[in-house]
Amino acid sequence: MRVSGQTPPTGIRASVYMTYSGDPKTALGLDFTEITVATELGDAPAWYIPARGDTWAITVHGGNAYRGSSLHAIATMHRVGMPVLAITYRNDLGAPASPDGFLHQGESEWRDVEAAIRTARSRGAKRVVLYGSSMGGAIVGQFLTRSPLAGVVAATVLENPEISTRRTGEFAAAQIHLPSFMTPIMEQVINWRGGFDISTIDLLGHPPRVKPPTLLLMGDADREHPVETARELARASSAMNWPIQYEEFPGAGHSEIWSTDRARYDRTLAAFLTRLPG
Repeated sequence: MRVSGQTPPTGIRASVYMTYSGDPKTALGLDFTEITVATELGDAPAWYIPARGDTWAITVHGGNAYRGSSLHAIATMHRVGMPVLAITYRNDLGAPASPDGFLHQGESEWRDVEAAIRTARSRGAKRVVLYGSSMGGAIVGQFLTRSPLAGVVAATVLENPEISTRRTGEFAAAQIHLPSFMTPIMEQVINWRGGFDISTIDLLGHPPRVKPPTLLLMGDADREHPVETARELARASSAMNWPIQYEEFPGAGHSEIWSTDRARYDRTLAAFLTRLPG
């Protein structure tokens, strides 16, 4: 079914990225309230989808995406009884801008997740599950490392996450055949511009301080974040004392896991969430 634009010709290569459009009501039939999260930079809009449980899910989308990109996961979270807070963070549409206007791959954005958890707790949340997709995974990782509220997190779900900012940059450079000597130069520019060291945004080299049970979902055809980083993290998880359930989806590109195998995605996520104690 075409909802907008022109129908593409038969045989053209396509990628299914956004699985739902709109808000929780128009996309999923779920009642929700538009609320605000008081961040250090100002109020950021969020969707609150109520449910019966006192363990809330907080969804953290990827860079240059928006909260609607998590609707496929929100549907399953709500089905298992979790209230959901789908947040925005600095530099999102409608959210406060950061002083420099740049994405920091989680190095500063984690503070907006902390503010969201404070909001959830003020509304009755006892514990939270953090869902991070793409750069949202890096944000979740920085939160688990830096926030004094990290102990409130009962579990995390990382979907096609940015596990290593440096490895992601090298992966992107290789795809456009950038000479290898350019990669460290680009890193230095990013570090200078953003005022942080991207080598520290790395769940492999710098694992989080708090390591809750984690569901790691990755497509083996991801062209944005290398699948090898997810495989390495899964293999290293025992040595890190980090309980990780790794699920790899054959043929799934970046943000295409749900659309590649919806039944497996929903079944796996629901089973993981319902096994959480309490």
